[in-house]
Amino acid sequence: VGSSGEGSKVKVVLDRTTFYAESGGQVGDKGSLVTSSGARIDVHDVQKAAGGLLHLHEGVVSAGTVSTGESVSAAVDETLRRGCNAHHTSTHLLQAALKQVLGDDVCQAGSIVKPDSLRFDFNYPEAMTADQVREVERLVNGWVA
Repeated sequence: VGSSGEGSKVKVVLDRTTFYAESGGQVGDKGSLVTSSGARIDVHDVQKAAGGLLHLHEGVVSAGTVSTGESVSAAVDETLRRGCNAHHTSTHLLQAALKQVLGDDVCQAGSIVKPDSLRFDFNYPEAMTADQVREVERLVNGWVA
């Protein structure tokens, strides 16, 4: 609403966006929004709103003043996006390897996908053996080689 100057925390809704909003355990994109007048918002998170119909780009005005209704150019941090893409794919490979080694009793319980790491939670009725862990690792490494 209105305008916000340098250092202000803002939440921006765009009519369309290339930014990924946090969902399914994967963090939202980071990047920037730049107005035609050169004002800049450093986007540090993107969340879904209104039942997923809108994306809230959360950030800080790092240069100039931004005003409601201005057009912006959006730029996603591609390095961070590539890291999330790789780790997202890795969760699918890990799930496939676990099913191949342990069978259909494996059930994914959740995951967190970040640019520099991933966590994969799963349920299985017993602890994995060292040999099973090595086989899962061998399969995944073979698929990405």
